[in-house]
Amino acid sequence: MPVFDWGDLSLGALIAGSGVAHGVGDVATSRIAQQMFAEGIQPDDEAEARLARSRWLEANHAERSFPCGIVPLPDPGPNAPRLNVLPIIKQTVSPIIAAVLPSDLAFLLEEDAHEINELGRIPRTAIRTVDVVDAEERHVPEPVEETFESDVPALALLRWSDRGKDDEERFAFGSAWMAWRTARRLLAAKR
Repeated sequence: MPVFDWGDLSLGALIAGSGVAHGVGDVATSRIAQQMFAEGIQPDDEAEARLARSRWLEANHAERSFPCGIVPLPDPGPNAPRLNVLPIIKQTVSPIIAAVLPSDLAFLLEEDAHEINELGRIPRTAIRTVDVVDAEERHVPEPVEETFESDVPALALLRWSDRGKDDEERFAFGSAWMAWRTARRLLAAKR
């Protein structure tokens, strides 16, 4: 059974809405962080969350970790508040991190929280292939170089065996370059 349920969610809707929910850092943010460090200002929740994640990775003997795209999250249930819900698609989405552990590939929610939220694991020996596809699931060739021009959204498609049954996981990216970079890392985790 897949770790992430995409249901009727389309790649285009997911990418279009995820930029609204998850901003990107910039030079000004970096300068502010450097200034805060120089002035001895205490770490914020984001820094504390990164430290908690580093401790989790160390405790679980992770070989490495890397950003692994955006995925839909399971419905939290009828009584839980729905956070980061994209109005376009009415689906909770989040960026995740893949952690390469000694025997498993673990998926962690990338959030500023002191408690690590592990979404699921795949045995490294179960990984079969990785590909990058577009919204219609056509193969996307690996770009020769990164481009700063607008790119089409892409999915890194991880195929694996779940107790003898073929399964797959999908990770959304705003560019083929980023999807291929993650695809190579996912394939490198194969045992």
